[in-house]
Amino acid sequence: MIVRSSAHIIRASLSRLPLSAVVMLFFLILPARSPAQDSFIEDTINISAVTVTARAAARLSPFTVVRIEPDIVSFHEGDDLATLLQTASLLYVKRYGNHGLASVSVRGMSGSHTLVTWNGLTINTPGNGYSDFAIIPMMASTSVRITSGGSDLDDLTGYIGGKVELDNDPLFGTGKEASVSLSAGSYNEYASTASVAFGGERTYARLGAWQGRAHNDFRFENRDAPGGPVNERRSNSAFSTGGIMSDMAYRMKDSQLSLHLWYNDSDRELPGPVTTVQQNFGERQTDKSFRGVMKYSSGHRKLTADVTTGGSYDVNRYFHEVPSNNGDNSSSTAMISARLGYRLSGKTTLEIRAGDVFEKARTLSYEGEEERNTFSLSVAGRSNPLPRLNMLLQVRQTAVTGIRVTPEFTAGASWMLSHNGEHLLKASVSRNTKLPCLNDLYWVPGGNPDLMPESAAGGETSWSFLRVTPSGTRNSLDLTLHASAVSNLIQWMPGASGLWNAENVRDVNVTGAEARAGTELLIRNWNLRGILNYAYTRSVIAESNAVANDNAVGRQLIYAPLNHANLNLSATRKWFRTGLSVSWESRRYTTSDNSEWLPQEFLADLSAGADLQAGAVRLRTEFEASNIFGTATESVRNYPMPLRTFKIKLTLTLSDNQKKDEKPY
Repeated sequence: MIVRSSAHIIRASLSRLPLSAVVMLFFLILPARSPAQDSFIEDTINISAVTVTARAAARLSPFTVVRIEPDIVSFHEGDDLATLLQTASLLYVKRYGNHGLASVSVRGMSGSHTLVTWNGLTINTPGNGYSDFAIIPMMASTSVRITSGGSDLDDLTGYIGGKVELDNDPLFGTGKEASVSLSAGSYNEYASTASVAFGGERTYARLGAWQGRAHNDFRFENRDAPGGPVNERRSNSAFSTGGIMSDMAYRMKDSQLSLHLWYNDSDRELPGPVTTVQQNFGERQTDKSFRGVMKYSSGHRKLTADVTTGGSYDVNRYFHEVPSNNGDNSSSTAMISARLGYRLSGKTTLEIRAGDVFEKARTLSYEGEEERNTFSLSVAGRSNPLPRLNMLLQVRQTAVTGIRVTPEFTAGASWMLSHNGEHLLKASVSRNTKLPCLNDLYWVPGGNPDLMPESAAGGETSWSFLRVTPSGTRNSLDLTLHASAVSNLIQWMPGASGLWNAENVRDVNVTGAEARAGTELLIRNWNLRGILNYAYTRSVIAESNAVANDNAVGRQLIYAPLNHANLNLSATRKWFRTGLSVSWESRRYTTSDNSEWLPQEFLADLSAGADLQAGAVRLRTEFEASNIFGTATESVRNYPMPLRTFKIKLTLTLSDNQKKDEKPY
């Protein structure tokens, strides 16, 4: 047990982690397919920071799929996932203060409508349906992929906002590498990471660990102080975090087996709201998670197959100065899924996916331990009947304990307007559902076991442009229009007795436009790169099913900005590099009738660094200044964020891999 003074956090020792296990053997062998035959297959792209295994058809997918640039992922290696997504994606991040609870919403929906997977395993908490992005370290994954909307039916359970996929892909043939990183920042923030990896021709292994802590007593502006705006220091906001991860993989001629393990431990003080004065209820929360995934893929002739099995065990404990408010929660998930693909012809492939997810949760607010089992079966047809035309049709049916779910489907196509694929048109329609979380169903008091699943029906259309010149200049532009109608939205509402109850309350209409533009070019030995993201999203309550004379009808959902944009610029020359990241959000309403709101905010971060290399040894230095203009901001009302902060980071890497980096095109 590690015990620190009362100004710090007390970390409890690791308890036993019972993990439900599911084992299944499924062996089919198939040689790899040619990309010229099927634009929907998978391939491996070598990049300077990481190796990303992604669908070759990410751009050809009829719905929006975005992979965050690997160099941006690498730059944020010491940060949490919320920080990366806030500055480099169209997702809106909602934080309860610096290093506080963080959720992510896609296309105007709440954080509970965003599915998060790690190597195919869903890591949303079964209890509340959320995933806390503040305690997901970037070191736990090597690639980040975002799907907007709920059109992708490859998962076992549905979602209606969007999906964030985290993956750890084996780096075969990369040799030996060891890395140590140390960083220090404002308000006594310290972090360290270490990893060792070996990538042979058939085997790959990586072991990593991270640790971080901070007093986090940052300066902020209290605009509602009795005597007028004044700068104060945050109290009861210290945190510590740490964990280990491991990836192992072995490949044979036509198959591959991999194992991924991840243990995470965080301990955070939770600062109270700042109204006229700063409130402090002595709140604190600890989170421990253990996750494991095993994957096997193989094939033979016209058949392909893969099996994924895994599980997670999470413990969450909440402490309050009033003992009766304390909470002790735990949950576990076990899953297995299998995919069988058959090539009907050189242009058409049929896929069948089946899987099962078992969820279990326990909390002081349940009468007992609650369980749920979800079985999923889906069929997908992919075809390119014409050289420039790709078509997709997916159908999925789920069977859930105690809940009736209607079938889901996605249909779409992409059409290359030019033979070289520079110009591309895409369109898709879909109908998908999201299951109520266990808290909505069983919380005492207020849970409602008769809740219906939330559902969404809609579509999107987009135009994509991509050009890579012989000189290495790369320009891209994507424009998307989307619309969907969400029915049976679940919300907690106050009842006649004063108790809050979960109800299928409202219907919501979502419409919007998105733009993504990127460029990379070489000018006099300078490598310049810029990425711009912009989203306009109207998430309007269309109808109220349970509230008479609801004044929220026709209003924007709370904490759903109408406009959201960010820009990332970087410049590199030889050993020197620098970057600028800016983000802007329009006002965010904090009441359902839109009578109160947080003002628009503009944030800018600046970085600079140097890479020094001598043989197999490389030293990387980085300096970061966040919120360089010292803007007073709030992500959640009465939970201020820090003013200007600084961080310095040193990374030492030893590697016997002398191969030249390849561009991620």
